[in-house]
Amino acid sequence: MDVTRIDESDVGRITSRLFLTEGDRSRNLSGFWVLLVLAGVIATAGVMADSTATVIGAMIVAPLMTPILGTALAIVLADRRQMLANLALVLGGAAAVVAIAVAMGMLDVVDITAANNSQVAARVHPHLIDLVAALATGLVGAFALLRDDISDALPGVAIAISLVPPLAVVGLTAEAGAWGESAGALLLFGTNVAAIVATGTALLLYSRVRRAAR
Repeated sequence: MDVTRIDESDVGRITSRLFLTEGDRSRNLSGFWVLLVLAGVIATAGVMADSTATVIGAMIVAPLMTPILGTALAIVLADRRQMLANLALVLGGAAAVVAIAVAMGMLDVVDITAANNSQVAARVHPHLIDLVAALATGLVGAFALLRDDISDALPGVAIAISLVPPLAVVGLTAEAGAWGESAGALLLFGTNVAAIVATGTALLLYSRVRRAAR
């Protein structure tokens, strides 16, 4: 399927994957929240243990890419209801992960900060290369949705972008009182989300999804 040749059936397939409040709403949302909570626990545990492998596992499990790309699709389709619904899922999911990290941080007698943890140190000072990676990730994610024959690339997309681990760092450093580090990790998450939405929207517009939906 050429990304410039999208028809109505393709739009239906894409919306069914990204708009969790459509179709079997309860099943979609319950699956999202269960995976998100588990990803939050895994990511926080990985950061606390300073384990890169565990953090990568959390990236694969985390379902936040779905509502983020859903926001991009809603913008393209000028669907205000879905845009608000997907933004609510992103913000609610982010808040849930931060709360999980704060709660788990209270169980550790040692404060988790950049000074004693490499996972934290890698996420509290965003760099330009992080933005470049997020822009590319948005393109790959949208392209994989448009091309159902390369959907196997999505796990790689999940690993490439840092979404849940920075939120875990926000919670852990906030619990430790390192507010500057919390702000840096939150900035990394925010710029990654904005970059994915921007490039996802651009590719979906280029693919003429709005015209196919009409």
